[in-house]
Amino acid sequence: MIPALVVGIGVAAFTVDLLSGAAAAGAGYGIGRKYGRKLCEAMDGVESKVAQAYQNFK
Repeated sequence: MIPALVVGIGVAAFTVDLLSGAAAAGAGYGIGRKYGRKLCEAMDGVESKVAQAYQNFK
């Protein structure tokens, strides 16, 4: 009885550890994708402004 209880608690602890790591990885991916897209769009805006300023300078 006691070995089965210890194994059950060990499996549950491993599962919680694995799921919490997967949740953190998923959240990190989502946040990185969100802010990466915002940064890319901002850089595109800067590029457009520089190109426009260059055309006006000519």
